[in-house]
Amino acid sequence: MEIRLVDEHFMKARWDDIETTLRRTFRDSSFNDSGYTVDNPVDFTRSAVHGGLGPGIKHLVALDDSGHLMGGFFCIPTERGEGQEATDIGWFFSVPELDRDHRRAMVDAFVERMFQTLREAGFKRIETNMGTPAGAKALGQRYGFVHAPTAEHANRWLREL
Repeated sequence: MEIRLVDEHFMKARWDDIETTLRRTFRDSSFNDSGYTVDNPVDFTRSAVHGGLGPGIKHLVALDDSGHLMGGFFCIPTERGEGQEATDIGWFFSVPELDRDHRRAMVDAFVERMFQTLREAGFKRIETNMGTPAGAKALGQRYGFVHAPTAEHANRWLREL
């Protein structure tokens, strides 16, 4: 499996496959935020691909030997505004047919590369929502994200870089 950091050009060229894979992967998911559906990861990622999250957004993709998408960690900022210390990150996923060992290795590689990319951009911490209970469990237990709700944001998670 190959993990690549890609830009919007890759994402646009592969969008049909990416959207289909996101929809298939999140189809039966429960979400942490009320009213969220499979459209949320699709729409958020599409917005980023078309510049809706600003400049410098990259995406990690995992491709098998045939070039099939096996997973992704989308919407990773590579540029920060002056004085900006915290950033949000997008959705991550692995296809359901990936076995546990390969899924864990892929997510480990995604998270390590995501942390490295954010540090290189000068970010000090991540402030984000967790899309699903499974994602919250994985990032919380294995990668040090801390649930830090506020009165306005019950689904707020932090990770110092």
